[in-house]
Amino acid sequence: DPITIEFQLKVKSKTDPEEDEMLAFGIFNYPQTYLATHVIRSGILCDRCTIELAYAPLDPSVEATVIGVRIIDGVWPEGLRGRVVAEVTTVREGEVLLLDSRDGKMPISPSTGAVELSRRVVSVDLEGGKLVVSVVASPQIAGKEDGDGCGGAAVVVARGEAVFAPERAGTRNRTCDLGFCKVEVAVAWSLVSSLWNERRALAKLAEERA
Repeated sequence: DPITIEFQLKVKSKTDPEEDEMLAFGIFNYPQTYLATHVIRSGILCDRCTIELAYAPLDPSVEATVIGVRIIDGVWPEGLRGRVVAEVTTVREGEVLLLDSRDGKMPISPSTGAVELSRRVVSVDLEGGKLVVSVVASPQIAGKEDGDGCGGAAVVVARGEAVFAPERAGTRNRTCDLGFCKVEVAVAWSLVSSLWNERRALAKLAEERA
């Protein structure tokens, strides 16, 4: 079956959520199921704007849930913008933003050191790919952000990487060192339904009936 992605962009009402103004609405149908080694970008024309959808089909793949990013040694300095990004080594230009503190304070629990992420789930190529979770620190500029918000042009003060090989199940922890602090990254793995699994099941069924 084709994959359907529906998106809505709204201007939030300050008083009543039911009064939110619809800025853009669109539906994207993706029927193909081939493997991609680069990000595919599709423009979707809406009434008021054009939305760019970036995606990369991965088959077979597993689901990686970043269940925890936690400072275990040292402290995060005041005045540093923090970003947590994930990427799959088999996909070019496929960086996924899990958190960007922008010009605000890094959302770190004072009691546990846990970082509150905006997003946690990433798909990872099961055959040959690796998941790289990076914690990046960059300076803030008064009144604006340093960089483009997606990590392209920001000046990097420190960067630590935690690398994970894909698994079908279980939980793994890795530690990355930014110099001023050490960060522990925990990832939980799980299987997802895929065309590859369906083909294996159909082939097995055909053998049993032969």
